[in-house]
Amino acid sequence: MKFYINYILFLVLLSCDFTSNKELIVDDLVSDDLKTFNWNDVDTFPRFQNCDTIVDKESNFNCFVNTLTSKLQANLIDNPVVVNSSISDTLIINFNVTNKGHIVLGKMSNESLISDLNLLVDSIFKITVLELPKLYPAIKRGQPVNTKFILPILISTTQ
Repeated sequence: MKFYINYILFLVLLSCDFTSNKELIVDDLVSDDLKTFNWNDVDTFPRFQNCDTIVDKESNFNCFVNTLTSKLQANLIDNPVVVNSSISDTLIINFNVTNKGHIVLGKMSNESLISDLNLLVDSIFKITVLELPKLYPAIKRGQPVNTKFILPILISTTQ
C-alpha cells in the first residue's frame, strides 16, 4: 500500500511543470497593451478652471469649447476690420493644449482670406489665450497629455 501511495505521489509531482521557467517579459506585456491602446481618446479633456466642477466627459468638453469660442468671438467682435470686399469663408485654426496646460497656436489654413485678416485672427487668438481662465491639461491613464484641436471659425463680412 505504501508503494502505491509513493507511486501516485511520484506521478503527481512529475505531472506538475516545475521544470519550465515562465517568465513574464515586460516588453511583451507592453506590446500587447499598446495594441489595445486607443491613442485618439483621452480620459478627461482639457478643462478650464470654471469647468472644473463638471465630471461628465461630454459636458466638460462642451464647457471647454464654449469657453474658448465665446472669448474668441467676443475679442473678434471688439476688433472690427475694414475690408474692400465681401468675405464669407471658414478659417481653420489648429492648436495644441500641452501637458502643462498651455495653448500653442498651430497652423491656420485658408489661403483665400486676406493675409491681413489672417494676421488679425492670429493676434486675437493669442490675446484670447492670455485672457482665458487657468487651463488644466487632458488626462490619459492618470497622466497629463498633449492634445490637438481643430477650431473652425466662420469669417463673414458684409459690404
